[in-house]
Amino acid sequence: MPIAYSYSRFSSEKQSKGDSLRRQRDLALQFIERNPDLELELDTTLNLTDEGLSAYKGVAQTKGALGAFIRLVMEGTIEKGSYLLVESLDRLSRQTPRQALNQLNILADEGIVLVTLSDNKVYTKETLDEDGGMSLMFAIMLMSRAHEESQTKSLRISAAWANKFNKIKDGVQLTARVPFWINKVDKSKTIDDKVAIVKEVFRLSASGLGAMKIAQELNDRKFPTPSGKTKVWALSSVKKILASEAVLGTLVTADGQRHEKYYPVVINSKLWLKTRYIGQSSAGARGTVEAHPLSGLMFCKHCGATAQRSGKSGRIRQDGTKNNWKTLVCAKSLTNPKDEHGNAKGKKNCEYRSINYERILNGVKSALMQMDDYTPTDDIGKKLKERHHRAEQIQDLIDMVMHPVDGKYTKETRTSKANLAKMFTELDGIKKEIAELEQVRRPTSQRLFEGARKAILGGEVTNALMRQTIKKCEIDFKQAQLDVYGHDGHSILGVVLKDADELKKDAKRRPFIAGSRG
Repeated sequence: MPIAYSYSRFSSEKQSKGDSLRRQRDLALQFIERNPDLELELDTTLNLTDEGLSAYKGVAQTKGALGAFIRLVMEGTIEKGSYLLVESLDRLSRQTPRQALNQLNILADEGIVLVTLSDNKVYTKETLDEDGGMSLMFAIMLMSRAHEESQTKSLRISAAWANKFNKIKDGVQLTARVPFWINKVDKSKTIDDKVAIVKEVFRLSASGLGAMKIAQELNDRKFPTPSGKTKVWALSSVKKILASEAVLGTLVTADGQRHEKYYPVVINSKLWLKTRYIGQSSAGARGTVEAHPLSGLMFCKHCGATAQRSGKSGRIRQDGTKNNWKTLVCAKSLTNPKDEHGNAKGKKNCEYRSINYERILNGVKSALMQMDDYTPTDDIGKKLKERHHRAEQIQDLIDMVMHPVDGKYTKETRTSKANLAKMFTELDGIKKEIAELEQVRRPTSQRLFEGARKAILGGEVTNALMRQTIKKCEIDFKQAQLDVYGHDGHSILGVVLKDADELKKDAKRRPFIAGSRG
């Protein structure tokens, strides 16, 4: 009993809300009912629906369910003699007739029976070869028309958007959709109470609060949400406001162009730079107290614990002042591990060593100065470079097979088609891996990174600016060395915090005991 596979596709959100998907599925069921002699059994195990994928750009054929189906056919998982039911040829492809025909030939050569339900046309290897070429010519004609329609539509839409983009510089409002603090009818006007919310978000961020703390603060004070549809501020809403260049008056369009002075400016550029949110936590900030410059960024290289501040007070001088020594120590070096009965289990997790806070801060500044002389060497950067290189290699191989430079026709075999399918599968996997790696890194833009670094080296040292440039720092307390990792992939390793003589003195000192006088 042959298996019938029903493939459905629509390319826009508007079509998803209409009748497109139901109509395509009903046509498949009706065909099976009208042809009982074929004894077709409809497959229900594979999800052969591509929602919102374009057949004109080839997305459905490579990344979608259709691409997966073709690969299963070429691997032999889907047996010869199986039926593929589609509403029309343009559901399969709207690429150039040559590209679309290549896809049809692959299915036919593998023994798949393709049925277009709108005209009840059946395409097989035999019908394409044995009717004097009429089926082939008819298919090419339909493919050509589908491609031409999509091409015309694409050019028309592109031209319309390009025309809109060109009018932006003349002050024309692009769309009715604007940030919530902007008047929808007249984008040159703001909404005062909404602007006040935006300014409060940036003020709280400048004080050292992270996005989560800001959301909690807004909820506690009953600030209205941007849409007004919900009563609770979400973390994403705060992040969106802090990341939006619209507060600077800038519109960034889909073509990547930045249009300055499009909106009224509600936040000055200095405050924007100071409070630029980069997705890092603000674990060091508590309440509305300003976090110290290195808060949440310093960790022990030996055990991974947080490096926390400690301090001592010296004798009172004659002028009434007294010495203060602020240091960083490994949090796990301050307490002894205990068992369930409260008894000490042995040695501390980490040996107690302290390093002067100002030295560490100066070490970080020194690392920031050196970053110009190095290239990114982090693990993610290396993997991205490797994955991009492999993707280029595979794409070159695919292009050589599908578009020979000499124009000579290469006879297709089952093996060559299977190899091509494997290359497409590997390329899809690499592209997904690249997207995941880029999401993990979440780098700041080079302009913002350089701006924050310049501000720090110029003496404006704040936790917000540090978080904008630095991903984390690791301190080797025993060797008194610092490793600094930047958001852009730079890493400066082994910054010296103490010289050899100081390390010798540290080694001679008696071990620190928590709670003892020292």
